[in-house]
Amino acid sequence: MFTDIVGYSALTQKNEALALELLDEHRKIVRPFFTKHDGREIKTAGDSFFAEFNSAVEATHCAIEIQTTLHERNKTVPQERQIFLRIGLHIGDVVYTDQDVYGDGVNIAARMEPLAKPGGICVSEDVARQIRNKVPYEVVKLGKEKLKNISMPMDVYCVVLPWLKADKKIKPVVPKNKLIRYSSIVIFLLLLIASFFFIKSQQSKETSHSKLRLAVLPLSNISNDAKDEYFADGMTEELISNLSKIGGLNVIARTSIMKYKTMDKDITQIGNELMVGTILEGSVRKSENKARITVQLIDVSKQQPIWSKDYDRELKDIFMIQSEIAQNVASELKVRLVSSEKEQLAKNHTNNSIAFEEYLAGKNFLNKRTPESIQASIIHFEKSIQADPEFALPYASLAYAYTLIGVAGYGNISRNIAESKAKEAVMKALRIDGTLAEAHAALGYIKFRIDWDWKGAEKEFKKAIELKPGYATAHEWYALFLAIHERLDEALREMQKAYQLDPLSLGVNNGLARIYHFRNETGKAANQINKTLALDSNYAEAHFTIGMTYYKTKEYEKSVTELKKAIELANRRPVMLAMLGAVYAKQGRKDEANKLLAELELPPLNNDRLYGIAVIKNNLGQLDQALHIFEKLVDEKYGIMVYIKVEKRLFQDNNNAGYQRMLKKMGLE
Repeated sequence: MFTDIVGYSALTQKNEALALELLDEHRKIVRPFFTKHDGREIKTAGDSFFAEFNSAVEATHCAIEIQTTLHERNKTVPQERQIFLRIGLHIGDVVYTDQDVYGDGVNIAARMEPLAKPGGICVSEDVARQIRNKVPYEVVKLGKEKLKNISMPMDVYCVVLPWLKADKKIKPVVPKNKLIRYSSIVIFLLLLIASFFFIKSQQSKETSHSKLRLAVLPLSNISNDAKDEYFADGMTEELISNLSKIGGLNVIARTSIMKYKTMDKDITQIGNELMVGTILEGSVRKSENKARITVQLIDVSKQQPIWSKDYDRELKDIFMIQSEIAQNVASELKVRLVSSEKEQLAKNHTNNSIAFEEYLAGKNFLNKRTPESIQASIIHFEKSIQADPEFALPYASLAYAYTLIGVAGYGNISRNIAESKAKEAVMKALRIDGTLAEAHAALGYIKFRIDWDWKGAEKEFKKAIELKPGYATAHEWYALFLAIHERLDEALREMQKAYQLDPLSLGVNNGLARIYHFRNETGKAANQINKTLALDSNYAEAHFTIGMTYYKTKEYEKSVTELKKAIELANRRPVMLAMLGAVYAKQGRKDEANKLLAELELPPLNNDRLYGIAVIKNNLGQLDQALHIFEKLVDEKYGIMVYIKVEKRLFQDNNNAGYQRMLKKMGLE
């Protein structure tokens, strides 16, 4: 990153004292943002900064925050005290010498900066590709520029900050009668054009989806042994995982894809349902230590193959096949891979076929999400690790399995033991491969739901998304993290990204409804729940979410109906009983609320039941007793307590000292 103050030299000649004063203020404003975004200030030269960052995304977020802060400041000061910066960003190889940095990457960034508008940000094509869909503002191409001392012209882009409007051109003066006549003609032409495009869009909706939006259909198992089905499913998931590392593609997540495993639908239907322009399909035949994988890439609108290939390899070379397929798909779709993406795709995680097969078997059980299947997944992941202790992927999955046990109550292992094992596994994964997105996301989730290390959690989620832009789960978890901090605009963007990548996932659909619920957009929340229940009418979490939304809108009878349905489907989960008790209390149905309270007070008591007891007591007006339990749960870092800020309506007196004390203890004040 290079920054430069607009008009500083002229100001120095005009009023040197003011120039030095503003220079000092500018440095005090800008420097903290470098640290916040993991940047390093390399040097200053007069009114300029030269800094480096670990990622293009962090550098761009830093640039946006700097320009936003200066924009807000400039609105409050006289014109002569306003500070405008130009910022240029580029990714490139650099050479370190002592405390300085040299190379083409440095030269190009320095040449980008003068091309920015005052208060604006210019970036190179490589930066633009990596930040696509990851920053809050549009990134647009300005055109090719011949940069000083750079041999080839380069495509230049800018981040479109909303307060930087295009320059207004002088309008010609037109006589009134002509103006009316011209206006009528223009309106007629616009209506004609609009009608044409509307009819055209209705006739060919299937062609409207971008070819860079891709679905990998479940690979068919054509092995002689039906037991190899797990291998075909695992290869499907690994192909999705690899393609999701490519920033230029939007790859539909596994959860949405596997629904088509047992469906008989044609390419056009699937393309329209998933809103994709391209589909990758194929088959797997496994025989002893060898595998034959056949794939073809299909253009949905034309229903024609774009590319196809057969791969006959030994299982130890399976990661090479995945890498080749991903790179061929990118090449056929004209997506240029940056060096970091090539490095990620080229990784050979293990040469041990037993370790790989046990890992796929573990993933197969983990995806079933039952207490029994998660216990079985742990056994397979441990066998995979035993076969190859330096294979990072099973450690990351093992961490997630133990996190589900510790946070969501799957299995009969105590929470403390499960959390300890989860942390141990994820740290081993990152020791082996510090660029494994799944491990960073798992560590972020642990820091979010278990440790309440908010800064650490956000750092890990951002890193996971940077490494694997198409990782829907990371976007989903990050959205919920942002929501508990009431950063609800950011939360909505992240959950919408998860939804784009995994449109048929029940969890993501319900998650989007929850974000609308937190934002008090109750109509949108209800509509989203209807979409979720259309996917599965017996999804308990969806009934629970809409029940909470009706509680918020004071439609208590509707809330009771939905919560009763959720409780029936979820085997009387304490958190759902608590919500129903709260609604009864609001309705004045104290006998029914007390009946639920008595059910929750039956032994053995655990934190799930204690939370339910506290919620009902709180809504019955027994505030001191409720507060005592809530504070105990905060001390023990009980997972659901992270929502006490964004769901403050559940707390009868959320302005009292005890409630504020809990927020402060949790770092949510």
